[in-house]
Amino acid sequence: MATEGYLGGLGGLGGLGGLGGLGGLGGLGGLGGLGGLGGLGGLGGLGGLGGLGGLAPVNSAAAAAALITTREGIVGSWMPLAPGDTPANLPTEDPENMKRWEAWCRASVIDFELMSCLGFKALASDQMAIRHLTPGTGSTATSATYQPLVVLRRPGEDQFAKYLDFLNSYADLRPDRATEIMTQLSGGMAFMCSIPYLHPARTPYTLELLAATQRMANFCHMRMKQALASRRPIEYSPQVQPMILTPSHSTFPSGHATEGFMAAAVLWRLLKTAAPPSSTATTGTKPYELMTWLEQLIRLANRIAVNRTIAGVHFPVDSAAGCVLGLTLGYYFVARCKTTSTTGVTYDAYKFDGPNFPQGTAAMADGDFYWTLYIDPATGNILTQPSYVTKLNTTGALSVQISPLLNWLWGKALAEWT
Repeated sequence: MATEGYLGGLGGLGGLGGLGGLGGLGGLGGLGGLGGLGGLGGLGGLGGLGGLGGLAPVNSAAAAAALITTREGIVGSWMPLAPGDTPANLPTEDPENMKRWEAWCRASVIDFELMSCLGFKALASDQMAIRHLTPGTGSTATSATYQPLVVLRRPGEDQFAKYLDFLNSYADLRPDRATEIMTQLSGGMAFMCSIPYLHPARTPYTLELLAATQRMANFCHMRMKQALASRRPIEYSPQVQPMILTPSHSTFPSGHATEGFMAAAVLWRLLKTAAPPSSTATTGTKPYELMTWLEQLIRLANRIAVNRTIAGVHFPVDSAAGCVLGLTLGYYFVARCKTTSTTGVTYDAYKFDGPNFPQGTAAMADGDFYWTLYIDPATGNILTQPSYVTKLNTTGALSVQISPLLNWLWGKALAEWT
């Protein structure tokens, strides 16, 4: 993860070149060291996505010296441009300009486009909200309004203490899951690439799209973590003894869960959009119409999340909140990407009420994390059957504004699957 090593796993894909530099973000969570921020420099390596990664040596001292002497040997007399030979400026604010930029530059543009429409608000001492900002209409509009996106409420101390029993029982699985857990310290994207046919040479824009989901999820869950400031399991009992170093940020919500479920939701929606629109359609790509793609992606996100409890660094309620947060952000992300000037796409807003998370002994209400409580694998809909998950927009779906830049990236990614 971007904060806990998730996206860093892309580095293991080798051919993705500079995208591995995103692994530097893992330093934010893996060891809790801010030094990991240095990995952001690796974003420059995203240029490798364009197949030009081999040009990196041009920036070496030896290459610079050679280029200087080469120019001196071939340049000849300076010839000013003749009138009419000047290239025309590129059109302003044209999404098609995006294909000219390096991928790290596109990443910055996409991040601004996403995050500039999000706001944070404390609703109560234990309740925090991320909201969507809807700008005013017209070229001279000076007002904007917020509408709900997601609300998280932190469980109480006694609840966290009660959930310690799961840390003890799950510890028995550590020998079986150790390889997975250690591999997922630097990311789960390599695991996700084993479900649909993701490959840096085949689906570079899809990988850029997924990278954007991870950065957005990182911004959102880290802001929630800062505000909700929940102690890690190791702070409750000396017998937890995690098998990895505990990340130095809030346990609630789980970053691995947030990023995993957000990536799964967005990737499934992308595949589903590429599928035939009907059983008799002659366009579209089978078998992406099958719901098994969603179920496998969600099962993977669940396994990554549960592995963090097995490792001893997260409570089950952290993963449950991260699941709801990730799914909500994922579907919102898709709405932002798919909205065009002629087609409006809506999203739903949700609240996770931690104090009402179960603490009993009933089946699937014992305080553990069960992904089937939060998403219907047959439809992809977020479920509100648990009393602690509620839809905030009760009078209709919420709309989002047009983003031609996000729509451009979505279109490029979609073309890789159709």
